[in-house]
Amino acid sequence: MTDRSFHQVLESARAGDGRAFEQLYESMHRRVYAFAASRGASDPEALVNEVFLKVFTNIQTFVGNKAQFSSWVFKIARNKLIDESRRRKRRVEESQLNDDHRSAAAWANAETEALAHIEDEWVSEQLDLLTAEQRDVVVLRVVSGLTIEEIADVLGKRVGAIKAMQRRAFRTLARNLERQAVPQ
Repeated sequence: MTDRSFHQVLESARAGDGRAFEQLYESMHRRVYAFAASRGASDPEALVNEVFLKVFTNIQTFVGNKAQFSSWVFKIARNKLIDESRRRKRRVEESQLNDDHRSAAAWANAETEALAHIEDEWVSEQLDLLTAEQRDVVVLRVVSGLTIEEIADVLGKRVGAIKAMQRRAFRTLARNLERQAVPQ
């Protein structure tokens, strides 16, 4: 979607066009889902729905271009993740015996599921080496594909600070990968 077509879609959404809302959702929901999942959201799909509900109920207040819209959506997602984290800290987590989110098809291919889980665990372990802000920068940059400027807007920081955080994060990850390397 170009900036021009984005503006047309945005105006249609503001006018209540359901198809325009759908186009905005489709253009961003995967990236927001990936961001939520990588940040440990208990239910990333539900969080995405909450984010877009807020986006659509407040779309009249948004002013800007496509990149600014993307930043605005990720600000909302980040704030929802912060709210969820605070809620979790306030209540005791209950253990669940059954994982309602697994489908019968997932059980059919346990090997694929196990490998995906190991990969997810490994990525989570790597991200846990970073500070919370560094993790946000890496996830927003790599997973969500935002620019440095957009990340600065989402996190409310200067572009130079984002570049420095990204540089430190990548150095930390590189050092850890060097330590994990197996000599051949």
